[in-house]
Amino acid sequence: MAMSKKKLVNEAAVALFAREMFLKRNASGLSQKEFGDLIGMSAQQIGAVERQERMPTRQFAQLLDEKLGANGHFTELWSATKLLGHRRSLPKYVELERRAQNIRQFQPQVMPALLQTEDYAAEVLRAAFPPKPYSEVDELLAARMARQKVLDRDQSPLVEYVIDEAALRRVVGGPDVMRAQWDQIIERSQEPFVTVQVLPFDQGAHAALEGAFTILGLSPVESVMYLENAEGGQVYSDPQLVLNATGRFNSLMAGASHPQRVRTSWSEKGTGREHARRVPQVLLQRELGRVRGSTGRGQHTRS
Repeated sequence: MAMSKKKLVNEAAVALFAREMFLKRNASGLSQKEFGDLIGMSAQQIGAVERQERMPTRQFAQLLDEKLGANGHFTELWSATKLLGHRRSLPKYVELERRAQNIRQFQPQVMPALLQTEDYAAEVLRAAFPPKPYSEVDELLAARMARQKVLDRDQSPLVEYVIDEAALRRVVGGPDVMRAQWDQIIERSQEPFVTVQVLPFDQGAHAALEGAFTILGLSPVESVMYLENAEGGQVYSDPQLVLNATGRFNSLMAGASHPQRVRTSWSEKGTGREHARRVPQVLLQRELGRVRGSTGRGQHTRS
């Protein structure tokens, strides 16, 4: 099992590099032989990298930058693909995410990666176990922020998220970080190609209690499902599994609400005694900015 996961990661990492190399070489009007002569390699060696049969090295990436005038692009790409390789099956998913025409995701514990603020994402990455060196956290953070550019493309995918209320209740990084994260969720949800819904606690048992999942629509006739846990992830292309996941997601959407409606509801009942037993009132005041007083307890204002 470990070997098969490693193979999947290597194939995805090489594919990312090879695709960019192929496009840049062709844009320069060079054949594989001409390009090989330029950097002191054979046409067969160049072809092996482009066919994903040979892993590129850092030195090779630096040669590409120098000879193709890529201004460090391939060196950075090599570092990114190497970094992604440490995340098991993530490279495969990231490549599919870039190709996707639509993305549907349920997140029960954390905000979706493409919607996270930098401060929120940093806190999530620092909390991972086993702990990572600061330098690696910084690299992972940069890679995660770079992924979000998929939402800013001229032809961005249509994305739909359902986030469990638990993920919004969990104060990651403190009230200020969560307030900024809330604002980003609501701001993104105003964009025409982004739908964000919140599954409230009072929905009770639901169709996805097993955990997070993502459905990527790659074309009108091709979709895949992605599942991830602390030890790795897996992409599934079986049509029945994708169909089941689609049904679960539709069920979640039917019971979910817009995040602004949930936020307003929290504020309105923030000092109610039943709610106060679940979340400290002071935290709500700082997190939401205002809390209305309940009957008989006076009016509270933001501290």
